[in-house]
Amino acid sequence: MKNIIGQYEIIAFLFLACIFSSCEDKNAPGTKPDVPYPDLENISFKEWPLTDCSTSTRPVRDLVAYKLLNVPYAWEVDWMSGTTYIIAPKFSETETTFTYREYLDKNLCSGTHGAYTNLIEGKTDVIIASRDISRNENKYSDSLGIEIETTPLAIDALVFIVNPKNPVKNLTADQVRKIYTGEITNWKEVGGVDHTITPYIRDADSGSQEKMETLVMNGLTMIDGTYMPEIIGSQMASPYMQLEYDEYGIGYTPFFYCTAMVRDLMKVDMISIDGVMPSKESLRANEYLFTSHIYAAVRKSESHENMAYQLYRFLFTSKGADMIDESGYISIRK
Repeated sequence: MKNIIGQYEIIAFLFLACIFSSCEDKNAPGTKPDVPYPDLENISFKEWPLTDCSTSTRPVRDLVAYKLLNVPYAWEVDWMSGTTYIIAPKFSETETTFTYREYLDKNLCSGTHGAYTNLIEGKTDVIIASRDISRNENKYSDSLGIEIETTPLAIDALVFIVNPKNPVKNLTADQVRKIYTGEITNWKEVGGVDHTITPYIRDADSGSQEKMETLVMNGLTMIDGTYMPEIIGSQMASPYMQLEYDEYGIGYTPFFYCTAMVRDLMKVDMISIDGVMPSKESLRANEYLFTSHIYAAVRKSESHENMAYQLYRFLFTSKGADMIDESGYISIRK
């Protein structure tokens, strides 16, 4: 009798478990379902929504687009800049109903701030950005009565780079903060040579600068770049260009941009923080202190039947995660 009762209890438990699990939205952004929804394998270029991205998230946006639109691609040096690798389409290897010029018209790369602004203003429909929406961008969207939905898409980090000749290969988080508040001004204070530190920064609306201020500085006031305009870089490559020649400088940049896009094209060294070197392993294990995320975003008013929202949701499927991993980012799988 006890065995029979036990069997009924097990059956009842399994039944309830099935009920509760069926209530979970396995297709919601961030849940990474095993069965992708929507599939989007047969999407046409005519149906493809308007997209935008940051400089550092362009490879993953393009890789997803090329895969879904059946365009061959390969990593190549960007001939326009010569300073980064990009995922380039191979239109000569296939027949398509659209040209590369038409592709670029529907798939912008406006930078982090520009991508959010375009999304808010309705100029694009779905974006992949290097960070979450900022306070200023939120204020702007609120002023227009627009709500933006954002979800972490993949793991990245903010890393610190120096000239390869610099003997300092590790800094504590506290030392980094003191360098960027102006409290530490000489490399000898952190175990280096007796020379003034040049701390390079980024322009105010860049994704890197937003991450530096929120992820690293913790509310501390950074050095005032308005009095030293030569240290402010307006492009992702700016710190690299400075540090190739400045043995006494330090800058910051996204991990993915450094390891997947710049690679060996510009000579800089990443340094460890609190003894932990940024790597895919340390980022995945959340051991590196300044780990962050890239985000996918869409307007909340977007109809769930529209292709923009379907593409947004696709990014969080297993197939979407595979594409993110292929790009070099670290997907967030659940």
